[in-house]
Amino acid sequence: MADEQLLCHLDEIPDGGARGLLRQGRDDRVFAVRQGAQVSVWLNDCPHNHRPLDYRQDQFLSGDGRHIVCYAHSAHFAIADGHCFAGPCAGQYLTRVPARLGADGSVWIAVPLPAAPAPFRAAGRSESRHS
Repeated sequence: MADEQLLCHLDEIPDGGARGLLRQGRDDRVFAVRQGAQVSVWLNDCPHNHRPLDYRQDQFLSGDGRHIVCYAHSAHFAIADGHCFAGPCAGQYLTRVPARLGADGSVWIAVPLPAAPAPFRAAGRSESRHS
């Protein structure tokens, strides 16, 4: 990655869990999901109505830890690719933040952060986009 920023260290994200990061006001701008040595980073922005996904700090996953959940309207997303498979934004995607894991366990993200997709006005749906 050309321009990047240190996000956190792998040990700061619970294995099988998620953590919100880059706090701005009351919300985290991004969240990271860890599965072993794999980390996925996403904008904290639901494609349904462009609000944060978590209902309280660091609560981004389903009870069994198998899916990302937007607690506002129960949208469920695959951890692997951010695809919404259930809920009001089915077929849309979360916005991935390019990230890499350093040899020392540091998690680096590309900056500037990607922009969340702008709402698509036709039929009251949001435009879907992922990387």
